[in-house]
Amino acid sequence: MRVGIAAVVLTLGLAITLIACGGEPEAADPTSNAGGSTNVATVVTAIKGADGTSATAGGYTLGDVSLPTEAGIPGKVSFTITKDGDPVTDYIEEQTKDLHLYVVRDDLEVFRHLHPTLGDGGEWSGDLTLPAGGTYRVVVEFAARTPDGKGEQAMLGTTAKVAGASEVDVPGSDDGTVIAALEETPKPGIDQEIGVLISDPAGKPVNLGTYLGVYAHVTAFSRETGEVIHLHPLGGPENGEDGTRLGIHVKPPKAGDYVFFVQVRVDGMIHTLRLPVTV
Repeated sequence: MRVGIAAVVLTLGLAITLIACGGEPEAADPTSNAGGSTNVATVVTAIKGADGTSATAGGYTLGDVSLPTEAGIPGKVSFTITKDGDPVTDYIEEQTKDLHLYVVRDDLEVFRHLHPTLGDGGEWSGDLTLPAGGTYRVVVEFAARTPDGKGEQAMLGTTAKVAGASEVDVPGSDDGTVIAALEETPKPGIDQEIGVLISDPAGKPVNLGTYLGVYAHVTAFSRETGEVIHLHPLGGPENGEDGTRLGIHVKPPKAGDYVFFVQVRVDGMIHTLRLPVTV
């Protein structure tokens, strides 16, 4: 039985209790199996140093990484995750998935969030087309079940090159249908709640649905270090004069330049908005 674990910000190196999400059914999301989660507490320890900047941490290794050989051509992404040399095959769901994969160009101008399939031998694979060539960071986020029935959470990352022209249309915080903005700039090293405002081009509230069991999926990447911060909404959306507000819990590890990628479902469609932020 797989147990869903709650969307909370993880502080590396600390053992924390994660509770299964108990929100409303995600009828609009055909990829979701949130209805199969149970309200059973699972203790998951966040592996120290597993922040997406290294392929190995806590005995876990991201290996055998392969991306499409050339930009603009449909291809595959594949990789393995091992623990002390053995394939990892037992995972705990987080936001309705056993594993979240991010493929992000090193200049943070291309972003893909994927959910590949686990094969019998422990290899993950999925379809992927990249719009431009360059050096990409391949980051996996997962919680592996340990023999005592608990779990260990990690983000591992490595790089791979893709051939092709580097020019690309860089997404912004406004895709013509949905606009995302931060109410304030987060402060480094401090646990805090900040608001994310989602609106239509007229600045009005939107019809916000759930995506992966929550009302927004937010991931931030450090320009300087490549460190990854997975952020989560606190509570449900609130409609106001400036749009639809979601509170998110955030703790940037240090000052610097970040890019926040905000993914939301509006009127049944997934929108990915890119917000550069200097903390």
